[in-house]
Amino acid sequence: MTRELVTARLVLRRPKPGDVDDLHQVFSSPEAMRWWSTTPHETVEKTAEWLDGMIAADPELSDDFVIEAQGRVIGKAGFWRLPEIGYILHPDYWGQGLATEALTAVIDHILATRTVERVTADVDPDNAASIRLLRRLGFEQTGAASRTWRVGGVWMDSLYFGLDRDRWKSLKTP
Repeated sequence: MTRELVTARLVLRRPKPGDVDDLHQVFSSPEAMRWWSTTPHETVEKTAEWLDGMIAADPELSDDFVIEAQGRVIGKAGFWRLPEIGYILHPDYWGQGLATEALTAVIDHILATRTVERVTADVDPDNAASIRLLRRLGFEQTGAASRTWRVGGVWMDSLYFGLDRDRWKSLKTP
């Protein structure tokens, strides 16, 4: 199993218990968590529980990384449940192309190491930045559904996106 992916500005690596404080900065941020499937983490213990689950995930079903920039964990990107991609960044790092860089690395990784033919994503219809990111990477909308996630007592909707192996390859070939 690949331990680390390195890009121009990032190191994507497997999570470890010592990442909890940096990850709590992400998962306790209402801004970062606006489109996540849970409410912001109120305690470090809640983040530690989430991190424990990420560390213990079955590698046959999951292929997930924390994102490190300049020695600090600033988020996560990868496949929390294959073939569905998931990602989150601390708001201080938004708008710098880091999500594009991280997702490009994990998509390249998954298509090089797994027999996955299609990568998928589930995004709230109001999450315009994430929709733009996915489209920029070549994802195409494949469907929509109402009331798919209940977060903090509020129902959220979903747009579904997909990116197949051949399309990714064609977009990467000059």
